Amino acid sequence: MRTVSQVRKKVGERTRIAALREEANLGVREMAAHCGISPATLVRVEAGKHPDIVTALRLAQFFETSVEDLFGYLRSSR
Repeated sequence: MRTVSQVRKKVGERTRIAALREEANLGVREMAAHCGISPATLVRVEAGKHPDIVTALRLAQFFETSVEDLFGYLRSSR
């Protein structure tokens, strides 16, 4: 499985999250179960809806990356 940084963001978060899930050879239900979230939640996240912090952390942990890398959030500069 490629790392998150190797999967380019094409159209919103859906492409990145869905591509990573598909590379892991997992269906929506299977991955949702691994992450401890509902399949409906995963579908919404793949469609571009921003997840709550718990969901974001679970997905990032599953893909062994940070929330920032997974969702492309920019860190604020101080």
